[in-house]
Amino acid sequence: MRLFIAINFSPTLIDSLTRLQAELRRLPVAVKWVNPGSLHLTLKFLGEVEPAAVGAMSVALEKAALGIKPWELEVKGAGVFPNWRAPRVIWVGVESGAPLYDLQRQVTAEYLNLGFKTDTFTPHLTLGRLRPGAVGGSSILGDRLRELAGVSWGRERVTAVSLMESRLTPRGALYLPLLTVNLEK
Repeated sequence: MRLFIAINFSPTLIDSLTRLQAELRRLPVAVKWVNPGSLHLTLKFLGEVEPAAVGAMSVALEKAALGIKPWELEVKGAGVFPNWRAPRVIWVGVESGAPLYDLQRQVTAEYLNLGFKTDTFTPHLTLGRLRPGAVGGSSILGDRLRELAGVSWGRERVTAVSLMESRLTPRGALYLPLLTVNLEK
């Protein structure tokens, strides 16, 4: 099973991001767009895990969420990874206070105890991936994304974190919550 830890979003925020994707689709750039229902904020990618280990993965997430209270974050701005000269991923940013980083650190610590590696955390939501060789309109894309640097796509109250499974299908990845842990009120 391919697993990851994520924060999922409300239909209202997803609708806002769907409208942004629709606008960007009109640009002359070959992009594989993320299905709007799959938009999420990944806190930690776990990778391939044996089904028998899901219990331990669930316990680790419950421990990681201890002491974290609900908070608000804002989805704001847009950009690309790795850089403007060779864009591969189109994203929107996440602005949040300490609770997001506290949760991510606690998730990392709990899964480190289970043998998973520490990785770099850059809060963002992936909107799409440029197809190999898609250079044609990338300067137009870059110009438009730079214009969106200060635009807010919405605020969200984070009240839960989920252990997710990623099932690869011919139509793309399907993300299924295996466990959702509510944050302390």
